[in-house]
Amino acid sequence: MSDAEDIRQALERRSRYRRRIHAERTVEERFACFVALQRASFRALLTSPEGYRRFLQRNYSSRRVEVIDGKWRPVSAARCAQQT
Repeated sequence: MSDAEDIRQALERRSRYRRRIHAERTVEERFACFVALQRASFRALLTSPEGYRRFLQRNYSSRRVEVIDGKWRPVSAARCAQQT
């Protein structure tokens, strides 16, 4: 087998394992895991003011909208580049 084939098989095994683990967890367990990950990520963001500023900049820029012909539309990447 080639290295690419070995890697593909390993990824498939990991996917099957993760799907099985996910299926065995209750909704409450999955939500608790989500909350723990969110708390950890925000703790990490708070340790770096520059990182937090960049996070907010990326988050807000991905949500930019404008009104074109009376309709709300996401701001295009080209337009975002002009604004910065």
